[in-house]
Amino acid sequence: MGQRADHERVFVQCLPGLGSVLQAEARRIGDVLPVAGGIELDGPAGIHADAALVLRVAERVLLRLQTFSVRRWPDVEDGLKSARLDGVLGAGDGVVLETSIRMPGAPAPRALAEILSRVWQRPVEPARAEDGEGERSRLLLRVVDGRASLSADVGGELLYRRGWRQETSRAPLRETLAAGVLALAGYVPDQPLRDPVCGSGTLIIEGALVARSVAPGLGRTFAAERWPRAERDDWTGRRDRLRAQVRPVTPAAIVGSDVNAGALGTARRNARRAGVLADLKLERADVAAAVAGASAPGLVVGNLPYGVRVDAREGLEAFDAALARTLGREFAGWRKALLVDDEARLARAGGGKPDRIHHLVNGGIPVVLGVWEARRAGGKGQEGV
Repeated sequence: MGQRADHERVFVQCLPGLGSVLQAEARRIGDVLPVAGGIELDGPAGIHADAALVLRVAERVLLRLQTFSVRRWPDVEDGLKSARLDGVLGAGDGVVLETSIRMPGAPAPRALAEILSRVWQRPVEPARAEDGEGERSRLLLRVVDGRASLSADVGGELLYRRGWRQETSRAPLRETLAAGVLALAGYVPDQPLRDPVCGSGTLIIEGALVARSVAPGLGRTFAAERWPRAERDDWTGRRDRLRAQVRPVTPAAIVGSDVNAGALGTARRNARRAGVLADLKLERADVAAAVAGASAPGLVVGNLPYGVRVDAREGLEAFDAALARTLGREFAGWRKALLVDDEARLARAGGGKPDRIHHLVNGGIPVVLGVWEARRAGGKGQEGV
């Protein structure tokens, strides 16, 4: 069946390990049901626009157009004949069809596209690996466990592409993963944030955007803004309301350092594009020389170099030891969060066993985030930090 005119359901996808963060974010805008790979989000018409604009760890937002029960493949074709596409496709608009089908008798993607071209009377092409960008709208058909769903891709490009990270340095980090790391680490915007291995600046730039309440989707456009229903969804009004919430400055210091001058140059340019360069302090220093530089403790965070991409594995032991000494000397009383490619490195780089470990994925590489809570003198946790 389709959606009521005053109600929508969307599927929101996130990276592995960030489901709890996505659920907490999404509860502010609608009713949340955790599902494999993300969440189902129910709410008033237009909630797909809110989800795309404000959810920091969302990778994709898919507007459900139709869901129905099926027992055999002809049921799928019959159900798709009644699909209402006028809100998301203009007359004669072509569409890219992405499929995830587990049902005997299903035609190959090319044959299915030809069938639906006749049924919907518009050009339909099967999705390819290089698709996902450009002007064509994208629909997704999923058939599994006796249920079929047809959805429209709200974003077009994946949502981690905020528009400001046009350059990267070593061990790049998706913006969505950076936002998730900060949330899992307990980042509080009114306390200092420090990254002693900032690279191209993704973690501290995301931190500055969070601290200033800049919605992640304000700097880009979405495929859904070209839909026939876009004016009714009031994208302009939603953006204006979000801009009115932006703080003029960050409430606490945000500092990044790196030994690589080229990486710092990239960080400055990325921060300028994101509109937060004035909110950051960037310094050239290796981890052995990094200092807290803040009168009050906060969060020190870092995406450490991975042996598979940056240095030989044997070079990482000395790096981790130097970082551990710096954290113990300069950042006593701070909460700490380190992202690494090997769980065995956490105690070595963090100076002791972390209080919490989160298993995540960065660019297809399994990684782990270790979080050390702030300590008072004597080793007890510091409340409220």
